[in-house]
Amino acid sequence: MEFGYFTLSDNHYQDNPRTPNRFVSDILDEAIYADALGMHSAWIGEHHFSTLGVLSCPDIVLSYVAARTRAIRLAPAVTVLPLHHPIRVAEQWASLDLLSGGRVDFAAGRGYDRREYEPLGADFENNQATFEEGMEVVRRLWSADGPISHAGRRYAFRDVAITPRPIQRPIPSYVASFSRPSIELAGRL
Repeated sequence: MEFGYFTLSDNHYQDNPRTPNRFVSDILDEAIYADALGMHSAWIGEHHFSTLGVLSCPDIVLSYVAARTRAIRLAPAVTVLPLHHPIRVAEQWASLDLLSGGRVDFAAGRGYDRREYEPLGADFENNQATFEEGMEVVRRLWSADGPISHAGRRYAFRDVAITPRPIQRPIPSYVASFSRPSIELAGRL
């Protein structure tokens, strides 16, 4: 059995005197301590604009953790894929995989809070289709040995190869699932 550190970085408790900035500092300390204890992985959530979570960039936070640890695996809990362009997601997590010496586990989901979609101009109503296409693009970019092209409903591009390349081929990937369509997608992947 393996144990890991997991936080959604939620800070919505009325009586919590901890500021969001203090919470981020605590998360860093806890993830580094988890590595010292020999824990398997550190999972850090992505949330935007609310007390649902104080971290909008788990890749950046985990880069800091990677530089200060030796063995712990690094994972988002989760990357809300429809909020991001999949080329950038593939680049960011491939970069972290390289910088960490191949310690990335990638987890993605659709998210559940419309309030995180609207300010970013993302389409909440069609997030399942956006998520599926985004996962396809990310996985293809990580596994391709050269440029790829894609012509989908949401994303289209020609002759793109990401750099740097991930160390792990493939990067272990997980899908956070709650709804039936997401569970079925996870089964297909």
